[in-house]
Amino acid sequence: MGLLSTLLKYTKLKYTSGSNFEGNTALLTDFYEITMAAGYYFSQYHKDWETKGIFELFVRRLPKNRSYLVTAGLQQSVEYILNFKFNKHEIDYLRSLDAFRGIKQDFYDYLLKMRFTGDLWAVPEGTVLFPTEPILRIEAPIIEAQLLETYLLSIINFQTLIATKASRICNIANNKPIIEFGSRRAHGPEAALLAARASYVGGCAGTSNTLAGMQFGIPVYGTMAHSFIMSFESEIIAFKEFQKLFPDGYLLVDTYDTLNAIKMIIQEGILPKGVRLDSGDLLYLSKKIREMFDEAGDRDRDYYSTKIMVSGDLDENIIKELLKNKAPIDSFAVGTELSTSRDDPVLNGVYKMVATIVQRQDKLNQSNKETKLSNDSEKTVGKASTQKSIIYKVKTSPGKHTYPGPKQIHRILDDKRILIQDIISLADELIEGSLPLLEKIIENGSIVKSLPSLDATQLYHIQQVQMIPFLTNLDQVQSFPVSYSKKLLKLTDELGV
Repeated sequence: MGLLSTLLKYTKLKYTSGSNFEGNTALLTDFYEITMAAGYYFSQYHKDWETKGIFELFVRRLPKNRSYLVTAGLQQSVEYILNFKFNKHEIDYLRSLDAFRGIKQDFYDYLLKMRFTGDLWAVPEGTVLFPTEPILRIEAPIIEAQLLETYLLSIINFQTLIATKASRICNIANNKPIIEFGSRRAHGPEAALLAARASYVGGCAGTSNTLAGMQFGIPVYGTMAHSFIMSFESEIIAFKEFQKLFPDGYLLVDTYDTLNAIKMIIQEGILPKGVRLDSGDLLYLSKKIREMFDEAGDRDRDYYSTKIMVSGDLDENIIKELLKNKAPIDSFAVGTELSTSRDDPVLNGVYKMVATIVQRQDKLNQSNKETKLSNDSEKTVGKASTQKSIIYKVKTSPGKHTYPGPKQIHRILDDKRILIQDIISLADELIEGSLPLLEKIIENGSIVKSLPSLDATQLYHIQQVQMIPFLTNLDQVQSFPVSYSKKLLKLTDELGV
């Protein structure tokens, strides 16, 4: 089964045990995740100590020209986690690899039986976040938590990148619809599908991707291509034939001579719902088209309501200039710049261990063993005992340091619901007057909080953007300072960061 088919299965949010789930992607992971899993499984330490890993996924730095992030990809993450498993064919493949020749059968048996039994905490999709704030947290047996890393990073990084770009474009459009038109320029069909979804989360009105419409319920839009026009004896015949079938369709008017096409439409009495411009001087042509339609409307037909859509390598800066110069454009179709986030096409999200929870497997006299430094860049603190203990982890490499422990984001708004402060704290802290953002979605391997519809997610994002009016100016990219609780800073200081 191809990867696209696999993704389609995961986009159907069905809360099942996954025992009959088709399109498994357990091997869609970096190889070292599986070698580490074997290392955990056979190590004496992890035989003596039952170990749960606590990992957090966050972004270190904002993409270029961005003042905030828009989280996306949680739905696919939940589906992947709920249905994660290895099948026999995948186990046979692992067994055939040279690197796994010395691995004993009980590890393969373990993988075959393994299902996710841990917890997932996450912020809702569409949330506005900033660097170092955890998008999600996994608490699970160490092997389960480790094996999720690659897929979660892939799905969250990409969709968050595109949703952030979409939000930036939609913010500048002054409530004029933005349609995602980027499937043919996306980095493959899987990316096209998920870019359409993420764009909708970020505020787009719809997509040209028909499959995204079917899978996610996103409104689909499309006009016609130049090839349709060119296949007929004349442009006007093409327009008439198309409108017979699609009276509410948009006519593409720039195949030959844009203004002549408008003139013929009016002369022939064709009354399209809208026209699309894909080339030329969009400012001049849109003004001229509006003028011609309005003059025709004054005479005998209702051309006042005919809409103008533009496309053609648009981005937020071009749209801003068009609107600044009062272009009478009703909607914008944005392709390449959106589906690839071309000005900064990579998001540097990371998935880092912040703590382990350990419990002695037997009654040996090591109950008060002190955990020591593991190396120069990773430190731990805590005591391992016969009781369950949390051991905090922190990375101190230059430019890659992390804060220890499972965390919560506390958001503080003023009385007008404008963002004042975000405070990152340890997960068990309460901060008066704040809204905690991370919610428990999965507990002990089972769903405990249903996810909202995609329409509700988009509405939630729009409300989020209303909290940050000071961060939506294209000409004034700025960072929003995130604060850290005293308790978290004290713990970090104890670890020598």
